[in-house]
Amino acid sequence: MTDSAKKSGKILDIFCASCGAPAEFEIARQTYRCRFCGSETGIGEALERKNEFRRLIRERIGAERQGFRAESAVCTGCGAEIVFAENEALTDCAFCGRKLVRGEYTKTEDFPELLIPFRITREEAKRRLLDWCEKNGRSYEAKAVKKNIDALEGFYLPYILVKGPVSCEVRRRDTSRVFRCRGFFGSKFVNLSTNLDNQTLDGAEPYDTSDLREFDFSFLAGHRVKIADIKEDDAAVRTGTEIAADYEPYAAKELETRAAAVKPDVGGMVKMSCVLPAYYLRCGDVVAAVNGQTGKVAVRERKDRFLLPWQLKPLAAIVALIGLTFLCTYFAFPEIEAAIFVTGALSIFFIVVVLTAYHDHYGGSSRFRLRRRILTSDDSRPDVAPPVFYEELDGAERPVRLKFTTPFRTLRMAALAAVVTFLPLVIAFMLNGFSFSGLTVAGAAVWLCIFVPVSPIYFIKFGRIDLHERPLIYTPDKNGRMRRYRRKPDFKAALFELKESLPILAIVIPIALIILIINVNLVLHWDDYGDGSDTGRNAESVSAAAETESVPQNQNGGE
Repeated sequence: MTDSAKKSGKILDIFCASCGAPAEFEIARQTYRCRFCGSETGIGEALERKNEFRRLIRERIGAERQGFRAESAVCTGCGAEIVFAENEALTDCAFCGRKLVRGEYTKTEDFPELLIPFRITREEAKRRLLDWCEKNGRSYEAKAVKKNIDALEGFYLPYILVKGPVSCEVRRRDTSRVFRCRGFFGSKFVNLSTNLDNQTLDGAEPYDTSDLREFDFSFLAGHRVKIADIKEDDAAVRTGTEIAADYEPYAAKELETRAAAVKPDVGGMVKMSCVLPAYYLRCGDVVAAVNGQTGKVAVRERKDRFLLPWQLKPLAAIVALIGLTFLCTYFAFPEIEAAIFVTGALSIFFIVVVLTAYHDHYGGSSRFRLRRRILTSDDSRPDVAPPVFYEELDGAERPVRLKFTTPFRTLRMAALAAVVTFLPLVIAFMLNGFSFSGLTVAGAAVWLCIFVPVSPIYFIKFGRIDLHERPLIYTPDKNGRMRRYRRKPDFKAALFELKESLPILAIVIPIALIILIINVNLVLHWDDYGDGSDTGRNAESVSAAAETESVPQNQNGGE
């Protein structure tokens, strides 16, 4: 294993047990397959081999450490522990500016297994940082960095390098449905320091892993090493958090929402400790880092930035709807009092519906929060291969693509909401021989007062959740084209859901039917029910008029 790794120069490779060639991971089969002889290596076997490789490295480092002479210093402020060469002058902590307490270096097990050596000298790092300052000369950060450029110091910083398959659970915030995806990280570095700005160090990545090699004390000549100060459990949490952050954009795109939560399982990944070269500078609230291998510059802004809250978009939509409603109502009823009354009544409806719709999509992901930007010398970022989503179909897991809010499903949902809202009118129209003659909309007033506000809210809130719980599934065919997969009807599940809903349905359905029947009858026979008293009064008026006409005739006859 070790000889193969040294010869290839790729320490992280998984090698075939049969022919010794590098094996590639297949996400669909969840195994490493040799591209030359076709042999397979399972995830567990690959981990076992890498652990054996790590054991050999640790044994060699332990033997070499006996001849390594160095001193150490611990910061009185942030607690950073630094190992450096004997007789080297150290004054203040480069990470927080506090005093350092020198002491005898005690032999520990904290030295890493892998290392990427410095390729950029301190003078070259200062030049690149000054070049960045010239391009951003008007910013406070550039002025602060330029003023304190001599405080830039180089360190081997502690990281953990992870490689291997990742399985994730993905959820939408507004549903209980759990989706699953798998991916593979060729390499990912996770910082193991609590007192360094992780966001700035991430901005200075990527590192070229082709330069990765087994740790050797000879590389530490003239350089300082920061000891890791994160516990193993905390390191695992940080690893999962950073992997989740890498996958969140893909999950948000697949699930059509920003409110996507990713929970990774990194149990099958190879983990190896390493140190990476970096130049670090802290001056007040400004933090700068220069990649010691590539020379990439990353500078953290001094001030926090406020992100706009998600509520602003729905509030703007509500204001626009209210304004449009007022204009339309005023043109229809020129009286200002009527326009204000109708607009005010509908405003409550607009507020509930719009806020409900936007909260489902954005709530919890775009609230007020603080963030500082990381300003970099280039836009290069570590490559992250997109994950593959899987569903259990016909008793086997298959790769899928998910679709939720297609135009057809949205139109169908809107049409259903409209039919439910105007159901008494629809039924009355059918019973009336598909004619509007004699129908009175006022007869459905009770039904409309209930369902005009309730129906859109229900279908926007719960109808969308139903869409998100039951996505359209597409699977690749033999030619790689995505085809719609149709599930077989699950009658048992439908019966179970019906049984669970019976107590509520037993109350709601009879009440709804009574209201529906009454409103349909009123729409069809509004004149009979609404004008009965008027008819009686009209009859009395006719009799009175007849009597009035008869009186003059009698008088004329008498004359």
